[in-house]
Amino acid sequence: MTIEMKKESTKIENLLSTLLTTLDEQVFFSELSKFFKSEIVCDEIIVNIAHEDGSCRMVAKNARAVKNAQRISKGLGAVGHVIKTKRAYFSNNVQRDPLFASTKTEASHSELCVPMIIDGVIIGTISFKGNSEEVNFKKEDINMVIDSLNAIQKPLKNMKMYLSAKFLNESLKQKIEEKENELKNSVPGVTLSRSTTQEKEIIGKSEIMQELLVAVDRVAASDVNSYMAGETGVGKEMIARRIHCRSERKNHAFIVVDCSMGNDEYLESEIFGKEEVDAVRGFRIKKGALEAANGGTIFINNIDKMPVKVQARLMSFINDLAYSRVGTHEKLRSNVRIIAASSINMKESVAQGTFREDLFYNLSTIGLRIPSLRERKSDIEILANHFLNLGKLPEAQKSMSPGVVKLLEDYNWPGNVRELHSIMERAYVLSPGMIVERDHLADSIKVEQAEISEEKEEIRVFREMTLGEIEREHICQTLDHLGGNKTKTAKVLGITVKTLYNKLHSYGMIEAKEA
Repeated sequence: MTIEMKKESTKIENLLSTLLTTLDEQVFFSELSKFFKSEIVCDEIIVNIAHEDGSCRMVAKNARAVKNAQRISKGLGAVGHVIKTKRAYFSNNVQRDPLFASTKTEASHSELCVPMIIDGVIIGTISFKGNSEEVNFKKEDINMVIDSLNAIQKPLKNMKMYLSAKFLNESLKQKIEEKENELKNSVPGVTLSRSTTQEKEIIGKSEIMQELLVAVDRVAASDVNSYMAGETGVGKEMIARRIHCRSERKNHAFIVVDCSMGNDEYLESEIFGKEEVDAVRGFRIKKGALEAANGGTIFINNIDKMPVKVQARLMSFINDLAYSRVGTHEKLRSNVRIIAASSINMKESVAQGTFREDLFYNLSTIGLRIPSLRERKSDIEILANHFLNLGKLPEAQKSMSPGVVKLLEDYNWPGNVRELHSIMERAYVLSPGMIVERDHLADSIKVEQAEISEEKEEIRVFREMTLGEIEREHICQTLDHLGGNKTKTAKVLGITVKTLYNKLHSYGMIEAKEA
């Protein structure tokens, strides 16, 4: 061993000893950056820790701790790219590199960013920056950093466990605070969203859904009451939320009232509020949805189940924009937009006398019909993939075999989008590999498909498929049978691993960077 190698070994041992004595992230990463600043020629060195959502935060700069730094958004700049790909990246011409377009400074000339990965999980990045043309990076620098990180795996594993526990604690604390605020601002019996109401993405590329969304946005631009018809589970509340979030009322409350919940007296107090004298707590005022939603929107679901007495009071409010709480005659005023919805034919209810005609026509100034999932079959595969991998990290995302897609498209979907969501969540849990097969779907889907096959009174021994479709199905089945092991799969198929990756990429099952 040369003198230089002995010195390097001593440095690593000293660093290892220092890092094993602390779990203070600022001290830990300051010492780490101090070590690398002495090893790599650079003008600036920055250490960022990665969060589970893909964002990151600076904890050390030039061997000094950085406190309360702002988070860097997911995917931003070279750091975001390295966190996403888990691969080192360097550029000796930052000003012309598009990857640095959102984060570069005039002083920047070159930058090297290396991930810190433990057991396949990235805990942070180390960035080296050069401000002059004299500072350039090379692949040997990457190798040096990675070798050094491999030599200090034990303290890095300790830090990984510490950060995981810390992030979990912060997440739980935030959820508790959000729940406390929600309970503090809530109105009993109704779902209340304040000015932070978030519009949820409505997924659908089919023509019928695109036409609906155009109509929905036109409704949002107006300020009249509206009515939505559609089967259970089609997403009526999401449509109502979109209308609210894209209207002039978006900065006020969005409240959901479900008429199928509770008895007549309960529902009346939920909408109009109540004043009462309690033997224990004395005089009490309970705010209703109309009072809590003043300036905003009320979404009344299952309005066909609204009691006749409540119908009369709601009609009176629409006419006068005034109402009184249950138990008092004091008049209150409220400015709200009402969006009503039902899963049955309301005109039949009007004809049968179970629902007031004047109220129905006042609520249905603009009518929308939400299509069932059966009417938008071209959206099923997109929705299924979305629900299958919802909230999953890129490396944990799964795919569906062609047979599963066919089965989903042939199913009748009585529960619509809500049922599809539930079935895909179940399929993810039940599939041991990276591909969801028929056996992982709910029995209801497979039973219906079997019944359809029996009704056809013929054995389907032939199915029209292109050679490409046959190849894809066979590759997917082989990959799933071998537990997602691509090397074994390529060997069984008699192709190279590179060819297998290219085919999986062409099927949209892996990202381009993996192919």
